[in-house]
Amino acid sequence: MKAGESTLSSWPEPSAFKKSITVEFVRYVSVIILALMVITGYVLSSQYVKAVTDNVIDKLLVQARSYSGPAGKLIISSGGPDELLLNNLCKKLTLDNPQVYWAGITDDRGIFIAHTDIKQVISSGRLNQIEPDQFTEMLRPGEGFKVKEDTLYICVPIEEGRIHLGRLALAASAEPIKRARINSILTVAGLTGLMIIVGIPLSNAILRRKLRPIKVIADHLKRVDPHDIAFDIPVESKDELGFLAETLKFLGSRLNEAQKELVEKERMTRELEIAREIQANILPRGFPQSRVFQLSGSYQSAREVGGDYYDFLEFDDKRLGIIIGDVSGKSLPGMLVMLLTRDIIKRLAWTISDPAELLTRANAELKDNIKRGMFVTMFIGVLDKQTGSFRFASAGHNPMLFIRVGSDEVKMIKTKGFPLGMVDTATYEARIERGMVSLQPQDWVILYTDGINEAQNEHGEEFGMDRFIRTLLENRDLAPDRLIQKILEVQRSFVGGAPQYDDITLLAIKWKGQAADKHYEMPLEAKNAY
Repeated sequence: MKAGESTLSSWPEPSAFKKSITVEFVRYVSVIILALMVITGYVLSSQYVKAVTDNVIDKLLVQARSYSGPAGKLIISSGGPDELLLNNLCKKLTLDNPQVYWAGITDDRGIFIAHTDIKQVISSGRLNQIEPDQFTEMLRPGEGFKVKEDTLYICVPIEEGRIHLGRLALAASAEPIKRARINSILTVAGLTGLMIIVGIPLSNAILRRKLRPIKVIADHLKRVDPHDIAFDIPVESKDELGFLAETLKFLGSRLNEAQKELVEKERMTRELEIAREIQANILPRGFPQSRVFQLSGSYQSAREVGGDYYDFLEFDDKRLGIIIGDVSGKSLPGMLVMLLTRDIIKRLAWTISDPAELLTRANAELKDNIKRGMFVTMFIGVLDKQTGSFRFASAGHNPMLFIRVGSDEVKMIKTKGFPLGMVDTATYEARIERGMVSLQPQDWVILYTDGINEAQNEHGEEFGMDRFIRTLLENRDLAPDRLIQKILEVQRSFVGGAPQYDDITLLAIKWKGQAADKHYEMPLEAKNAY
């Protein structure tokens, strides 16, 4: 098992989990209650203060407006503004509302003609501008209001017959608003204190009682033996915690079984690793090379082990056997059939060198020794290193690709033949065909399994034979190892992030037409059999 993966030995230690979720939950709920109290208190306090403020301002505005009418009549009296009566009017306004500090009446130029402070009249004091900078929704056209420190300033126009005669202004105490703000803060603080003293302890007691099953479940889990897991939790409530307790009881009965399955899975994983090592060891470690040909290839398994197979047989100094096969099954069953097929082919090759006869004899032995429904497609070719003659036969395998020097097309050569393990010997022998091509310098022979052309991208589109053949023609001047590398790069780029569903095997042989190994040079035959 890889480092870092969880194992049965990593059962959590109870001593590492000392915190209580009940305590944490109660603490969070308490904080939330306090936060809600503060927020709610702030909102209610703001609303209360606003209501008191609106009431104070509205009262002052109504009072000022009610006095502006009589003031207008006194200003336009026949004998001129009656200053005595206007001063009495200002004094009466302050007497009617003890919160008003002073009241004054100006002419249309803003100069006081009446005031509770007679000095303002004697000195021809002027009314400072009172702009409507707050509570404009309560003001009428021409009216003004502002707050400065703890004083409220209000002015209203004095008009008669739409003629502007002056203004009535007053200054009043903001004490009622201040008192309302203090009272609201004290009320919120009192309610919050009451909640801290009574509400939170009561809530905590209720929460602890409701969350007690969590502690019961946790205490039981801390006593569980990780090597003999069984849960018998005494929680019978019909809520989520009861469901959790019942689920743990059920899981406990299955967990021991799961442990056994895990051990079995680890054993199978190890066996697959061993099988992969065996397969890697039985496949050729290199590719035969000669002065008259170049050969290279690649093998990629789709799973831990695969069902593709390739091999080389040295019949003698003149002849090289080239084998490629594909088992219908994948993973371990496919590899086992592949191993069986390999052993049969290698044993028969001691006495048989004809590709068709070799396949026929191999079919006879496989027919009764593999599972029904499984089969093996295989191609066997024998290359004469002196003449360039390449004789071959196919057991239902993919067509051989042949590129003649100077040609701009790829020949797909397929001879008849059943896959190995499907039919009896007589039926098999009656169908199988032999083929032969005579290689010229720079000719190519390409052998492959369908993991190449049937590979799909993320949209379900196959790589296909057309792309495969086009890539071959575009890179035919490369050496075999570089050609193989290029084909696989193009295929991987096409497939993208889609998974590999089938094994990939690819072999490329390029005939150079030089002198044969350990033999004199001789002309190549021009004979073709495709």
